Amino acid sequence: MARRFRVAIYAPHFAEYSYRLAAALAKHCDVRLVLNRKDANQQWNLDWIPAPASFDTRIRDLSLRRSGAIGLPRSFLDILAFRPDMVHCHECPEYFTAGLMELLRLTSLPRVLTVHDAIPHSEGGSGTNTSEERLRDRMRAGATHVTVHGQSCVADFARASPDYRGEVTSSMHGVLMVPSANSTPIQAVEGRILFFGRMWAYKGLDVFLDAIDMLSKRGVRHQAVIAGRGPEMTRFGARMAGMASVNAIDTYVSAEDTSTLFQSAEVVALPYKDASQSGVLASAYGNHRAVVASATGGIPDVVTDGVNGLLVPPDDAAALADALERVLTSRPLSASLTDGARQTAEGSLNWDHIAERLFTTYRRIAGVTA
Repeated sequence: MARRFRVAIYAPHFAEYSYRLAAALAKHCDVRLVLNRKDANQQWNLDWIPAPASFDTRIRDLSLRRSGAIGLPRSFLDILAFRPDMVHCHECPEYFTAGLMELLRLTSLPRVLTVHDAIPHSEGGSGTNTSEERLRDRMRAGATHVTVHGQSCVADFARASPDYRGEVTSSMHGVLMVPSANSTPIQAVEGRILFFGRMWAYKGLDVFLDAIDMLSKRGVRHQAVIAGRGPEMTRFGARMAGMASVNAIDTYVSAEDTSTLFQSAEVVALPYKDASQSGVLASAYGNHRAVVASATGGIPDVVTDGVNGLLVPPDDAAALADALERVLTSRPLSASLTDGARQTAEGSLNWDHIAERLFTTYRRIAGVTA
């Protein structure tokens, strides 16, 4: 009996993404997934994710503290002892993945690197200081193949890393935060807008608040829920407290509460000033919720204006308010966009489809023809 193709996924971060990918890949090959104990189940309950085909998961303490002295080498051994045909890593500015990528360069193993942000965000986020930039360069130099989320991100990567000589392909960012199959569906609250995520300046919280002020002055019925942590929540805390239609949640949000937030929203806002891919966008579609989003970075590769959401120019509060008003005041438009979000989740952002294409890429890179 022929040995099955083996894929090892190393994921100190992006636990839910990696678990969903591993579950879908396991239908095609043997998979070992190595996660960071701190990250696993932090944002989502992995037990809620269906895994029809079994795969091996190792959870290690990956840190630079004393406990990491055992967890880090064990995590590397987890990868090598699996004897994989392919190793898949995520780019993130930390030493764990950079060290593994450099170790693997001493072997003949093909190394796929998923780059989540081809170009660092303008204000905050990863890759925005010299140390993180060096780590990013080390990881990219160690990759034999790079995947990014959308054709716009392929072009961004080429501009950011013109000396990279490997192949760069698009592999879409699959849905996240999908409700458990056993959970009771929650109906959307009419007029509710959700703005969710880590609140860095590039996310456009100031633009969103300006748009909410405009909706209030126009008399548009709405409720804005702003949920997440980050420096912008502090910067605009007093302003949000004085806005009657805003409910600011500046604290850790559990998986159960996150699910409720997305499902209870009529529309999800992504007023980003710049972006590549977006986990929030993948989560909105995972909950079959339409979006109003900035036409920047890789977002238009996923959002088709008028089909599964509305696109607006970045940093334009008036355009954002206009688009939100269109969704909140038209039942037919809201229903149509919501159905478009569902179709996107079942189509291009479906993990089974993504894994099938990735598996074909893995085999080609590894030189497997039969």
